[in-house]
Amino acid sequence: MWAIIGTVCTGAIISFLEIPPLIKKKCWKEIVIFILLLLVGMTLSILIIKDISIPTPIDWITKIYSPLAHFMDRILS
Repeated sequence: MWAIIGTVCTGAIISFLEIPPLIKKKCWKEIVIFILLLLVGMTLSILIIKDISIPTPIDWITKIYSPLAHFMDRILS
């Protein structure tokens, strides 16, 4: 529980330090991207803290290409 609170507090501190200069420069696209990346990072961190398994991109690639690999294996062997 404390780790999650620490993660959220760290994200808030980073936001308070990074967003005001971007607002002064009126970099609205950068602010949106910054917030999205911060939220994705914080979400992944909280999922790791709670021991929830996160699928890796290689799992998706394996599922997509395994039928093709089996097909090529049958043809070439």
